[in-house]
Amino acid sequence: MTKPESSETTQLRRPPRKRNPEESRRRILDAAETAFAKRGYDGARLRDIAQEAGVHHALVHHYYGDKRGLFQEVLKRGLDRVSDAAGDILTTGDDTDAILSGVVGTVFEFFAGNRNLLRIIEGAFRDRASVSFEVASGTLGTVALPLFGKIRETLAAAQRDGKVRQDVPPETMLLSAFSMIVYPFLMGSGLAGALGLQRENEEAALQQAKANLIKLTMSAFHG
Repeated sequence: MTKPESSETTQLRRPPRKRNPEESRRRILDAAETAFAKRGYDGARLRDIAQEAGVHHALVHHYYGDKRGLFQEVLKRGLDRVSDAAGDILTTGDDTDAILSGVVGTVFEFFAGNRNLLRIIEGAFRDRASVSFEVASGTLGTVALPLFGKIRETLAAAQRDGKVRQDVPPETMLLSAFSMIVYPFLMGSGLAGALGLQRENEEAALQQAKANLIKLTMSAFHG
């Protein structure tokens, strides 16, 4: 005869853990983003990423195939977010200055809160013969190029209407503006610290940097 379970045993038994594929994917991508930013593509290990995400390593392979696939998905997730945010501004009204300053501010704020993505891209671009360079270039071309194309069209139309300077190609203005946006998060803080220009209140410094960047960018667009 089967011995009945005691109430104590019944209380200690844990309910089966519910599966949540979306949450598992999010944790894997978050852990992978941190690993790729800290250790680079070659230094990141899938088993370590799985452990940090709290999932079995087989689940990483199930969702993303291999490290290349995971790396690509990390980049795509981040670039999709900034492209969607900036892309929405491009469809709001016909005030060119408001649109361009809005895009600059939005992209700045995104990278201020997602610096790991910039570190990953910057690291991938150091070696043009690497897998990470190939994947990063391809993902940027697929995800970010449409956004850059829309911004370029906005600048070109503004040039035709005499709203921005006409002596600099829109591609040059776009790349220069983007370089100004990402510079503070790649080298700016270290250089400011070395020169004794770094502020104690980082949040206030970021907001001031954003405001100054918008002023400088719009001034450059108008010439």
